[in-house]
Amino acid sequence: MARIAVDMQELSEKISIVSKVVPSKVIKPILGCVLFDLNEKGVYLLASDLETSVKARLNCEYEGLGKFAVDAKVLYEVVKTLPNDVGATLELTPSNLSIECGKSKFKLSAVDPTDFPEVSLGTIGASFEIEASLLYNMIERVIFCAAVDEFMRNLNGVYWELGNGFLRLVSSDGFRLALAEQRLPIRSEMGFLLSLKSMKELMNVTRGCGEKNLRFEYDGKRVGIMVADVETVVRVVEVEFPDYKRVLPKAFKTKVVVSTNDLIESLRRTMVIAKRGSESIRIEVVENVLILSSRSPDYGEVNEEIEVRKEGEDIIAAFNPKFLIEALRHIETEEVEMNFIDSTSPLQMNPLDVEGYLYVVMPIRIV
Repeated sequence: MARIAVDMQELSEKISIVSKVVPSKVIKPILGCVLFDLNEKGVYLLASDLETSVKARLNCEYEGLGKFAVDAKVLYEVVKTLPNDVGATLELTPSNLSIECGKSKFKLSAVDPTDFPEVSLGTIGASFEIEASLLYNMIERVIFCAAVDEFMRNLNGVYWELGNGFLRLVSSDGFRLALAEQRLPIRSEMGFLLSLKSMKELMNVTRGCGEKNLRFEYDGKRVGIMVADVETVVRVVEVEFPDYKRVLPKAFKTKVVVSTNDLIESLRRTMVIAKRGSESIRIEVVENVLILSSRSPDYGEVNEEIEVRKEGEDIIAAFNPKFLIEALRHIETEEVEMNFIDSTSPLQMNPLDVEGYLYVVMPIRIV
């Protein structure tokens, strides 16, 4: 028998962290469980859906060694009903987990831990450190472009590219693409895809970690992200991500600088008609004016004009306004740069005078 003495707030926080990865529908009973692992290094709580695993160190006093699994949903609900400002005693046997907190006593049935998947990494091929808030911001700026259809496996995630002293995150759904990069002292060169589901879990881990440093490790098949007492291990999706560099425009005929907020507000108004018609907006740049327009046979039409700074030729093109607005909301500068080639080529948008982020969107055929 093993015994754990722990503050309820600590237990509640760590169970909340690992429980998020537990799938709602499990193919094996053990995947619906939280595993307690008491060893010489400490007490660890683990959960896995085979693709993503989370391991959290429990700050506590303990005696005895061994592994024990219990239903994650039941454990989570029990812990959430208990007060956070007191201590608790947990006793583990091969058949049950006893939780005593104040005058409350629970005895939960155990699940055989033998089939719990291995979550540790193999031989490390690459590693680096990055500030948690920095990685969170990079993920947040690209993840919205990933394909949500799980059958599009090579686009249903975020591509990680390491090399030449940079970390680049890239996502695309075939209609648009977002790229965020950060200079880091990385010597290794490699690229791999992490699923959209795994990326959301990494956002959960990095959210709220602030300036804490994350340690990143890669063994060729899995990625490990370590921060404070929590380690997340993610399996790489073994598919080929498209060559995104072929999509990036090499030269432009028209460059437009416009107020980010003014463009967002004009697009929002134009969408009132656009979403009731062809779900597209027409962009025309003439001299130093950008004209947005849309038409619906049943509801009418709309025209918006914005003053801009233009270099190059006048241009006419059409786009899905939702794609433009979503990108603009991830551009933090007061002005945005729009770079056009022609009405049939991708538009590149990026923060003005700020490197490290760009967005590319395909146009819609003008009718």
